Amino acid sequence: MKRFFLLLTVLTVICVFGAKTVSAQGCAFPTGSLGINLGLGLGNSDFGGYHGNYYNGHFLVPTFNAAVDYAFLGNIINSNGSISGGGYFGIGGGRDKWEGNKNINNRFRLGTRGALHYTWVRNLDTYAGVGLGFRQDRYKTKWSNGHTDDWGSPSDFDCFGFAGIHYIMGNFAVYSELQTTNFSVFQIGISFVL
Repeated sequence: MKRFFLLLTVLTVICVFGAKTVSAQGCAFPTGSLGINLGLGLGNSDFGGYHGNYYNGHFLVPTFNAAVDYAFLGNIINSNGSISGGGYFGIGGGRDKWEGNKNINNRFRLGTRGALHYTWVRNLDTYAGVGLGFRQDRYKTKWSNGHTDDWGSPSDFDCFGFAGIHYIMGNFAVYSELQTTNFSVFQIGISFVL
């Protein structure tokens, strides 16, 4: 949660200083807008433990992420803001090799999300929100002797905060997003704004 508030503070400072030279001209994500995000992310596996005398620690897990946001309430906060709701989907997998062995973490998530959008600078949509859904991870270890241990597929309630920015160029946008979950801590990608 501390990372989430730090991100919001940094985004606010950047946008406030940028707003001195360019004034906001309405909300960049107004009522009726539909945004489709497609991006690549990077998360962290929480699979780890002692195997003999060796500690196998956390490792990076690349992910593919998709989200759909629909702005259903607009003209808030001096007509520069809106509120959106939608859904998200993510899938990923990563491996960690050590002493001829391999740890594997495959993951999946699906849920709904909502966000507050605000335009500080023309064509720059800053947003923050909360996602709620379902998440499943699968952990395996493939040993150098050919044996495989399946450590199970724990399912969990997925709840996280997120904040990001869209730079909107007509019906196309690029985005970057930070999240308070190890599924995909950082994302970057493209958006289609309809």
